[in-house]
Amino acid sequence: MSPVLSGLSQAAGKALGGARFTLVSVLPVTVLTGYVTALIMSGAYTGDSPQVGRLAHDAKENPGWLAFAAFACLLAGLLLRPFQVTLVQILEGYWHSRALPATAAALATERHRRRLSTAGVVKELELADEPGTDFEKVVILARRRRRAGRLAAQARRLALRYPSGPHPVPGPLGAGHDRLMPTMLGNILREAEDDSGRRYGLDLPTVSARLYPQLSPKLATAINQQLDLLDTTCALSVCFGLATLAGSPLLGHLNAWSLVPVATALLSVGAYRGAMRVATGHRQLLAAAFDLHRFDMLSALHLKLPDTPAEEHKQNTTLTRFFARRAALAKDSLPGIAYKHPEPSPGSPASGSPGQGDNSA
Repeated sequence: MSPVLSGLSQAAGKALGGARFTLVSVLPVTVLTGYVTALIMSGAYTGDSPQVGRLAHDAKENPGWLAFAAFACLLAGLLLRPFQVTLVQILEGYWHSRALPATAAALATERHRRRLSTAGVVKELELADEPGTDFEKVVILARRRRRAGRLAAQARRLALRYPSGPHPVPGPLGAGHDRLMPTMLGNILREAEDDSGRRYGLDLPTVSARLYPQLSPKLATAINQQLDLLDTTCALSVCFGLATLAGSPLLGHLNAWSLVPVATALLSVGAYRGAMRVATGHRQLLAAAFDLHRFDMLSALHLKLPDTPAEEHKQNTTLTRFFARRAALAKDSLPGIAYKHPEPSPGSPASGSPGQGDNSA
């Protein structure tokens, strides 16, 4: 039965996205299910110390249970797949669905606002010279300056991870005093989205569906790999967090097994920090997408390419506002925008094939 189930799992995984489906959807569910199952079968919830040898014995005595667990993991991964985007958004800090999460989001955002304000002060920190030529004072001052320099450098790196300005296209789309999010991951990703398009007057969430088809295969592959890694690390962070809750009864044993929930908690934090590192690298790829292919997007829309950066920024701002308003009409919302249709290639229906037209008779 196991070979049949293995073949079924491989076929289903390949049909549903191959390695991405396995890593993002099946792996976290399998890890969590296997961990909880191991706790149950080893007697962790009965009050006794877990017995590892009991796992091997029960697995040998109940092979059908393992097959059922594998099938359940595959089915759970399939059912949870549509919620992967929601999971990442929750870790980003989109908590405005209910009153309590909205309050928590406001408090968490205020914390990041204070951190950013503190970083803005610390990064400008400088120590003035003190009068006197005492050698001991000079050494102490040099040490303080090195420490102040390290703190200022850390503050500058921290400030770069936060959204640095208003909405890329101010006006109808702008909202609030700043663009801060409740979580660090959300702030890094928002800054990546804002910074990549702001320089050209474009908003990534608004124009991404038009920009993505124009990307080169290499850049599209690199972005997809980053997104897969981001989804996987976010899923593993939540998985290990739930595993920590499931293993919390082990804390009462006051032995070596009490360290297991601590380990899963550290793994959850490590996976979340890994997601932040992936998001930082993702920022560079998004910027490259706009740098290299924004004109390809305009050409695909049959729009005249701008001649100057100022003309480009004005045109892109108008386009972003138009795409963001679903009920807007092009004739009313795109003043001054000129079309430029590509010349028909030789032999195309528009130019006529040899032997047709005026000379065919």
